[in-house]
Amino acid sequence: MGKGMQNTPAGVRLAVLQQADFVELDVARDAHGGFHCAHHGWNSKSELRDCLVELGANMRLIAHLKGNYPEADLVRVAEHLAPYLPLEKVVFASHRSGVLRRLRKLMPNVCLARFGLLPALAALWKQQPWDCCMINQVVLTRWLVKALQQRGYEVVASCVWELRSRRSVRQLGVDGAFVNLREGKERMP
Repeated sequence: MGKGMQNTPAGVRLAVLQQADFVELDVARDAHGGFHCAHHGWNSKSELRDCLVELGANMRLIAHLKGNYPEADLVRVAEHLAPYLPLEKVVFASHRSGVLRRLRKLMPNVCLARFGLLPALAALWKQQPWDCCMINQVVLTRWLVKALQQRGYEVVASCVWELRSRRSVRQLGVDGAFVNLREGKERMP
């Protein structure tokens, strides 16, 4: 992130060099029916295919679907990803439960992840259609991690690069973490 490489082919190449297991790309629809990678409208946009061709052979993808996706667009994005990696290597993530419910209906066997603390808390009371809870490291507690794991969810810490050390996040017992790697910095498995 510090070098402006988020959601770019160069960022994916750096993740490959750092031997990351996953790369997260923010997938947004464009006005012409295609897909690009961009966190927000203010940062540069890369064509999704340009980022996908840079994935390492054993690398998996977290396709963070930005915005609301109707069923037709969910099918199209899956078709767009398929030439680059099998869907078994993709985790579809969203901040919107409705998107994940539609995905579960269309593709029952794909892996789904929901961002946010409140959806994770709701998952403690009622089973949700996603497999993984992605929660900002600032609000994660060991109790929450264990409670979600006992309910059958994987728990991933997000935004691990500033306020907590990577070691303290590991000690929470998470299943994984989003780490904005920089060259020469510690690698988190």
